[in-house]
Amino acid sequence: MRRKVSRRYILLLLVMGLFIVGLGVWYWLGREEEKDHTWAVIQQTGVLRVGMDASYPPFEEIDETTGEVRGYDVDLAREIGRRLGLEVQFVNIGFDGLYDALIAKKVDAVISALPYDPLRTQDVFYTVSYFNAGLVLVVGEGETEIESVDDLGGRTLGVEWGSDGDAQGRRLVKRLNGLTLRPYPTPLDTLWGLKNGEVEAVLVDAVSAYHFIKHEGAVKIVGEPVTDESYVIAVGPTSTELLSALNAVLLALRDDGTLIRLRDKWF
Repeated sequence: MRRKVSRRYILLLLVMGLFIVGLGVWYWLGREEEKDHTWAVIQQTGVLRVGMDASYPPFEEIDETTGEVRGYDVDLAREIGRRLGLEVQFVNIGFDGLYDALIAKKVDAVISALPYDPLRTQDVFYTVSYFNAGLVLVVGEGETEIESVDDLGGRTLGVEWGSDGDAQGRRLVKRLNGLTLRPYPTPLDTLWGLKNGEVEAVLVDAVSAYHFIKHEGAVKIVGEPVTDESYVIAVGPTSTELLSALNAVLLALRDDGTLIRLRDKWF
């Protein structure tokens, strides 16, 4: 014989059900309140506020003559604005304060030679990469036998002492017979060592390499980047529509060669 279900038990079930429904309503209302309206405001005002630390040439710096910001990131931001039909407003902020300004919604996006940081992905969204500042292999302009790090056996490789290039070089020494490392104090010293014939190749960051090639010449980058250090754009943690718009433009800039043209202009 089945036991009768008490009214108290039924009442308890009803209360629990209402409680669960209430939690659901509260959650979705909370989500709605949390919803970021950055993209809607940008479209309404026609202005994209870009935070950057204008003290890292050639990516961003203050033109001493005009007092205006200039550089790779400045041109990139303006091209993004042009393609989205937006005016770009630059906000100069110290690098350590860029994330705080973004989270406080003082800016809509950060474009400032900003490396991808996996520890920050709980606080912000990152776009796809627009510049790889990782290590590259650089050789003399007339070198034809060294095309990648696998060709360094029996040769002398210049590295910046204590850098990521030094660490990568030590790994290569264990793998390649006869590879010798020669440390230098700075990336610039390392590249001058290559140009002066003291070493046969060097591992340096891409920014230093491009800058040296533009201003001093006689050396070239070969092979694929040895490591990746992606420069990305950061937006707020709920700015999903802005993120999608920026990613679409960056992919288009990559596909049509604009990113390469910007690199060639500023490096």
